[in-house]
Amino acid sequence: MPDSPDLDPKLKDALLTSLASWDPRASVPLALSFMARGDSEALDGFSRLMQSSPGADSMLEDRYLSPTPDVDALRSCPEGSLGRAFVEYLDENNLDANLLRESAFIAAHKARGADEGYLAERGFQLHDLFHVLTGYDTSPLGEVKVVSFTVAQAPAPYPAMIIASRPLQMMLYQPELLPFVMDAITEGWSRGRSASPLLPVHWEDHWHESLADLQQQYGLD
Repeated sequence: MPDSPDLDPKLKDALLTSLASWDPRASVPLALSFMARGDSEALDGFSRLMQSSPGADSMLEDRYLSPTPDVDALRSCPEGSLGRAFVEYLDENNLDANLLRESAFIAAHKARGADEGYLAERGFQLHDLFHVLTGYDTSPLGEVKVVSFTVAQAPAPYPAMIIASRPLQMMLYQPELLPFVMDAITEGWSRGRSASPLLPVHWEDHWHESLADLQQQYGLD
């Protein structure tokens, strides 16, 4: 067997720092370090996975990106609609609808190529909407569930880094939490694999439609 490639020293440091922190954002600098210093074959593998995920062909053909949602307009959507559920989710969690649209990961993916950059940008546009569609909250386990769902739909370095590193962190520091983390990962992964592809959908055209109906239509009920 070929020798295992050595990890960049700064990537090793980022990994150890992430594992030692309970901050849910600790995976961010680790994943950014991986994007900059990771093994080139592994990064190429992620690029192939992203571009071969279900619906990626149609996404790359139309390259749809939505404007920042008009939160005030969404408040007028009918009760039980996707738009109303989305704005209530933002309000309840004190979130800015534009925050993830400025993620440093978008630039990191664009540096690897236009296709990777576009797929990443659309993915970050939809992260909060995936919380609404799946019903997963923003607790640490809810985030693990939604990123596991995302990796099952379209593998990318950042969400994959979370579901790969969190179980190791539990094993090293709090093994009694390992069953809960593994349950969250497997639940999100299973739902992501069984649901219809969500990334190619222009969800912003469906604000006034019933959330429950959309969940049923896309295998999320």
